[in-house]
Amino acid sequence: MSVNISDNSKAICCVTTIKESNRAAEILCNYFNKISGGDFKISNETLESNNIIFNLTDEYGDSGFAYKEEEGNLYFFGKNEQAFVYAVYDLLERVVGCKYYSRSYDYIPNEPNLTLDIDNYFFVPSVDYREIYYKEFEDKEFAEKHKMAPSKIHEGWGFWCHSFQKLLPNEEYFDKHPEYFALIDGKRNPKGEPCLSNPEVKKIMIENLGKFMGEKPECKYWSVSQNDDNLYCRCEECQKKVDYDDSQMGPILTFVNEVAQEFPDKVISTLSYWYSRKPPKNTRPAENVHIMVCNIEANRGLPIEIDLQSIESKNEYLAWSSISGNVSLWDYNIQFANLVSPFPNLRTLGSNMRFFVNNKLKLLFSQCNREIGGEFNELRGYMLAKLAWDPTYDTDYLIKDFCNGYYRDAAPYIIEYINKLHDAQEEKNERLDIFGGPIKAKDTYLKLELYNQYEELFDKAEYAVKDDEDLHQRVKNARLPLYYAGIVLQYGSTGERMNKIIKFASIARLMGLKMVEEWKITVDKFVTDSVIALEK
Repeated sequence: MSVNISDNSKAICCVTTIKESNRAAEILCNYFNKISGGDFKISNETLESNNIIFNLTDEYGDSGFAYKEEEGNLYFFGKNEQAFVYAVYDLLERVVGCKYYSRSYDYIPNEPNLTLDIDNYFFVPSVDYREIYYKEFEDKEFAEKHKMAPSKIHEGWGFWCHSFQKLLPNEEYFDKHPEYFALIDGKRNPKGEPCLSNPEVKKIMIENLGKFMGEKPECKYWSVSQNDDNLYCRCEECQKKVDYDDSQMGPILTFVNEVAQEFPDKVISTLSYWYSRKPPKNTRPAENVHIMVCNIEANRGLPIEIDLQSIESKNEYLAWSSISGNVSLWDYNIQFANLVSPFPNLRTLGSNMRFFVNNKLKLLFSQCNREIGGEFNELRGYMLAKLAWDPTYDTDYLIKDFCNGYYRDAAPYIIEYINKLHDAQEEKNERLDIFGGPIKAKDTYLKLELYNQYEELFDKAEYAVKDDEDLHQRVKNARLPLYYAGIVLQYGSTGERMNKIIKFASIARLMGLKMVEEWKITVDKFVTDSVIALEK
């Protein structure tokens, strides 16, 4: 379909006869106006051609879609409002050339006479639910551009993990019914998990879950999961289920299956976490039960499929995928103990995503930085979103695609830095841990010789964009992890180290960075402690 969106052609007609298409039509008109400088508006009047028509269909699942040209008109197909919005953002990116690099920077072509050649296209994602826990993806508009559910609010979820306490509050039930809670060392524990073999517990928790569902009928996903502790029940009946399945997951999955049976139109999720990680020997998840596997121990330096250090995490995931067609993954993709330190895991993202998808992954929660910023947060978020939607993307292509668009003239130097960093990590193949940091990498990818090379590359990157304030700031933000690592490793003379601290503080505060370690160390504390250490 040839659609001319020049500023003299303002008559494209968005036919919005169904309410589900209204928001998608508004987005399309808004972008056409930005691209062409025109004044497109939504209309229900049909023209001879160039009509844009939205059609409801179940053919492409909950979030898949199609669009095509036929007889001079553009047709969109999807199941709901969300699918139509995804389809519009997809067309704008794939056909028009828009790019959604960060929450503050879209690339939008300036083409007053742009003609769109629209092919017949459809896509159905392998992963039904996709969420990336980066601060930027909390913004619904930005998340939708990448076809992600907005993070933090966990859109579509009634409960998000660790819900036993909500379904059977200890403070409400323990005094009158201590038998409802975990038997530990011969006593019922007032802080314990529910006793899942008690029939009254099952009855109450199902009843309470039904009430919560009544308050959020639109929510599809409900987590019925253990609390964040290991205070599980050791009573005789619960132990029988443990023995039967040779796993603490035995009593949990038996209980969750019984709950799921009462709510066949909902997806009931439960955690494979801590003491319940081992898959059960005999019990199998019900059809509407999702198992959320947490791969916290995996090495991030090599793809999980080939990495001997990750064999336990790999086999655990494969064991679950062998007995369930609905495996969910709680993945971890940053260094939580050092949020702004160099962390060369980018090359593993594509391989890992393909491994999980090829083994029945249906739901993805990728935990990254809940705070502002973090090492290459824009790039890593961009890559994770692309791969969650379509795992066939090439990792190197995504790195270059992002860097060339976001850093422009500085891109060659930043790409070289990324390659050197990852080459050094792979050469030594030391464990890359989500709780690691610069000290552990001092003899590998952050050894002094390499560190000095990285600094030279960023000098060149900054110089390449020195006349563009926005680009220069993006490059300085990308350099922040190097300053952080240099401060921690005490590289350079006293004057050089103080200069790093001053630059780190200035950049971090300008970009709104709050934490350098999750939950514990603020930017201000890190800067103050670093100055004190320097003066000793």
